[in-house]
Amino acid sequence: MDMVRFADLVEFPDEAQLPPLDRASLEQAGLSEDQLAWIRDGVLLKRKFIPDDLLDAYIERRAAYRPGTGINRAGWLHGHCYLGVPELRAVALYPPLMDMLASLIGEEMIFHLALTGWVSTQREWHQDDYLNPDFVNTWYAAVWIALEDIDPESGPFEYLPGSHRWGLLRGEKIRTFLTDEERARREPGSGTYQWPKYAERFVTPAIDAKIAESGLPVVPFLGQKGDVLIWHSRLMHRGSRCKSDIPRRSLITHYSGINHRPDMLLKARDENGRAYAVFDMPPDID
Repeated sequence: MDMVRFADLVEFPDEAQLPPLDRASLEQAGLSEDQLAWIRDGVLLKRKFIPDDLLDAYIERRAAYRPGTGINRAGWLHGHCYLGVPELRAVALYPPLMDMLASLIGEEMIFHLALTGWVSTQREWHQDDYLNPDFVNTWYAAVWIALEDIDPESGPFEYLPGSHRWGLLRGEKIRTFLTDEERARREPGSGTYQWPKYAERFVTPAIDAKIAESGLPVVPFLGQKGDVLIWHSRLMHRGSRCKSDIPRRSLITHYSGINHRPDMLLKARDENGRAYAVFDMPPDID
C-alpha cells in the first residue's frame, strides 16, 4: 500500500451541520473567554472545578473495585458502568460541568461513556469523532478529570492545541484501506468492531506526518485534583507512555449533543435533570 496521507482520511463537513462555535462564519462578538479559548485551542482547562466531596465519594467507590486479586488499574470493563455507580454519575453530571459543555457545543449534552482506568491508555494520536456515526459531526466533547495531582512519569494525557481545525477523520474513509476481514472482525464477548485497531498501522503514520508538518506543540496535562480538561472531538490527543509504575488516577467522560444522537434511544435524568444514556445490557460491576 502507498503511504496513506492525512488528507486521504478527512473531510470538512458543511458548516450548517456543525456546532455554532465550529463555524468560520460565526460572529465572535459577545462570546465568553471560555468560548473564545475553545475556538482557538479546541481545549478548555478549568482548575479546581469539581468539588472534593464528589471526587472523594467516587474515589472511594473506584478504589473498592478489585475483581479477582489486587487493585484493578484498568477500571470497569464497560463504558456504561456508570449505570451502576451513582458516585461516578454525580461527578460526570456535575451541573456546572454540564452547563459548561452546553455553552461550548451549543445544546444540552448527554453523558454516555466513562473510562475509569487508573493507568495511561498509551493510545497513539487520534481524534474521538471518527469512531462516531457520521451524523454526530463534532456535536461531541470529552472531559479529563484529575482525581489527584498527576505525576509526569505516569503517562499524562497529551494534546495538540489548534489541531481540531485540521479536518474530521471519517471512519468510512479509513475503512476503505482495510481488508474485508478487518472491517468485519469483532471483539469476542463484547461484539465491538476491531477495525480502529487495525487501522492504526496507517492512521498513526498519517497523523505523525501531519503533526511534523504543522509544528504544533505537544502539551501534557499535569492536572491537580479537581482540575478538568474539556476537549474537542477533533482534537488530536493521546495517552503518553508510562515511565514508571506510578498510577494515573483520573476519570474520563464523554458526551454528545442530545439532539444529535438518535441512536441513543434510552435516556434518563439524574436528580438535577441532567441526561445520561441507558443501554440495554448490564453494566457488569461489582
